[in-house]
Amino acid sequence: MERGDCARGVMNLARLESQQQGSSDSDTATAAEAIYPHAFSGGRPSAGADVYLREPLVRKLVEFFESKGLASIKEEDRHEQWYEDWIAYQGTHQLYARLLSPREHSRLGTEFDLLRYTRFLEVCGYFSPAHGYSLQVTFLGLCAILLGGNANLKREAIAALEAGGLLAFGVSERNHGSDLLGNEFTITEAGPGRFVAGGAKYYIGNSNSASIISILARKENARGTGHSRRAPIVLFALRPNESKGIGGARKIRTMGVRSAFVGEFEVKDHEFPESDMIAEGRQAWDAIFGTVTLGKFFLGFGSIGICEHAFAEAAAHLRGRMLYGKPAIEMPHIRATMAQAYARLTGMKLYAYRALDYVHASSAEDRRYLLFTAVQKAKLSTEGVKVMALLSECIGARGFESETYFEMALRDVQLIPGLEGSTHINLGLTTQFIPRYFADSQTALAVLPSLVAGEVTSQENAYLFEASTGSISAIAFPHFLNAYRPLITIGNVRLFAQAAKAFQLLARERDVSRTMRPDTPPTLAMGQCLATIAYAQLVAENVVRLNVPVPMVAAIFHALVNDFSAAVITLGSCSGSDVIRPDRFRRMIRVPRISDSECEFVSKQLAGILPSDWRQE
Repeated sequence: MERGDCARGVMNLARLESQQQGSSDSDTATAAEAIYPHAFSGGRPSAGADVYLREPLVRKLVEFFESKGLASIKEEDRHEQWYEDWIAYQGTHQLYARLLSPREHSRLGTEFDLLRYTRFLEVCGYFSPAHGYSLQVTFLGLCAILLGGNANLKREAIAALEAGGLLAFGVSERNHGSDLLGNEFTITEAGPGRFVAGGAKYYIGNSNSASIISILARKENARGTGHSRRAPIVLFALRPNESKGIGGARKIRTMGVRSAFVGEFEVKDHEFPESDMIAEGRQAWDAIFGTVTLGKFFLGFGSIGICEHAFAEAAAHLRGRMLYGKPAIEMPHIRATMAQAYARLTGMKLYAYRALDYVHASSAEDRRYLLFTAVQKAKLSTEGVKVMALLSECIGARGFESETYFEMALRDVQLIPGLEGSTHINLGLTTQFIPRYFADSQTALAVLPSLVAGEVTSQENAYLFEASTGSISAIAFPHFLNAYRPLITIGNVRLFAQAAKAFQLLARERDVSRTMRPDTPPTLAMGQCLATIAYAQLVAENVVRLNVPVPMVAAIFHALVNDFSAAVITLGSCSGSDVIRPDRFRRMIRVPRISDSECEFVSKQLAGILPSDWRQE
């Protein structure tokens, strides 16, 4: 694939750094191809999928699903049948254990490699999001334990994984959802070093088969007279197979990931020793927050995989379907809409894998990843829904036929914005970063190297398993326009930067900040605006480091300018936004442009997701 000439000097520096680490320019160029959408089917993957398929665990994943076949996956989906064959297969090959176990506790000599894990999640989403759900939930259950202080439980959890077991995360309740302070599941002290637990949990993945469930509860005084929101929270380990106090278990029937198990259960008079306590008080809160922060981030890679498979299936169908004497994909409106979907999907990958760089490099001194993980949930997961909507316009009735992957993808992709903290929660969190994001930077922050470009080797970040909550006001960001400066000659990038600057001026106005109350529509609309700006920042950073062609950049920012303008209009139409001067809105709304040649370039690029021997099925 030909590369554009934007930011050539920056790329030369990046390549020099890569060479110093022993990587060749050709290796870096090959790795950069992985940032585009791909097909991963083992017998006929697209050319750029090689970077993924070099990983033995990914190859094992592909081998399983190629052998199983789409028809069997869809049959399980229709009958909401639990995939025991996959659980047995991953256990035999210790896939989950090798992916998730940190170096300190692994007996297999593995570590928690972030790039390997996220690529595995992407490919798993490509084949079956429902199967990937069991891995995502296992991570949540394990991460909560790793962020606690019980060394024996950490070793037990890893041993369970290595034996092929699953874990679960028991936080949500039917009447409270994500309101952790409203949690009604309680434990009370039954004697020295012993406790009794009781309550119910709802919407808990893997609850049918987990070896250990990390349970959130409130520690009530045995002499208390009812539930108190001020009671300290705790996390404790529940072993369903060993407890006689569990009952009322059932599967919750869901629109998507239907072959996964999402369930509810009740616990009554479950007695357990203090040695089953994962964490208490502040440490328990930190463990929950840290687990959800990472869990919601990793979900985005599944969304990417879903869209990649749906895109490949739609493109194959449109290429094989003849209308008026030519392939349907050659019709101008279909071609333009597919190009839009491809540009958005490429933007998703550019953002997600740049955000991964911030997670990989995170430390007590650099916690910028907290914003970018929230944006991944608030913005990227909804981008997946937009991509599927665009593809659905093109594929038409074929996308609703039961034997297609596409039909399943339409359902599954909509779940991701609502799992592990819904979109509005993360927009609210994003809003809290506005003062720091637009502050005049007082700190010289290093430009992070790129994992995808091969500028740094992916390795375990031990900080992720010891991170604690802290004030957002202590997090520093570089100037928000720095990312766009190497690309400023591209018209749509320039328009976006101008609109972002206008939003900064708005956000700094005292009247605006004073009137913004938590969880109100104007506040969430402000969060949507910042989420779009932060999303564009990381896209721009990866565009420069990977030398993405100028026409592709123009197409991606065409969508981002439109998204930002839409967010601004939503903000302006909110009740309570009348304190904002009308001229501020006019400065933030821009009309992007894309030339015929740029659109044609993207249309040609999307053929790269199809293997040469793909035929309509």
